[in-house]
Amino acid sequence: MTAITIEALKEQQHIIQQQSESAGESTQSLPSLDEVEQILGYDFNNKRLLEEAFTHASLGLGFSNERLEYVGDSVLNLLFTKQQFFEYPDLPPGPLTRLRAANVDTEKLARAAVKHCLHRYLRHKKPLLKEQIRQFSEEKQRYPLHSNGLVDVPKALADLVESTIGV
Repeated sequence: MTAITIEALKEQQHIIQQQSESAGESTQSLPSLDEVEQILGYDFNNKRLLEEAFTHASLGLGFSNERLEYVGDSVLNLLFTKQQFFEYPDLPPGPLTRLRAANVDTEKLARAAVKHCLHRYLRHKKPLLKEQIRQFSEEKQRYPLHSNGLVDVPKALADLVESTIGV
């Protein structure tokens, strides 16, 4: 990592800490993203992109996970499309599209975020999100595979998974 990149990362962390302190939050409320690398079993080459992936637009830093979410969504769709194309050689495009959509949906991605505790590292200023995640975590126990729309799913969790894939 170059000195400029390290300096930029330190500056971003400083901005996040200042904004957290001005909002009355402790700087300890920003857990180390090194733990995310341990959870995923992968060391990211560009730590700035990892930090971006875990930064929600509500934090107001001038950068957020939205662009990486865009990339991750495309990558995820491509991977599922390719896998299903070869796994189901006789299936026409319409059913393949529905199969992909069933596998890459907001609830399934949100479940992955909660299963791996990635939500604990999401940096945001959405007061209700923590409660929404708690409720989702409880409700998903009632529906072990999928709720089929019976549970409110915090979209920020699915966005987090997609943005992490986008890194």
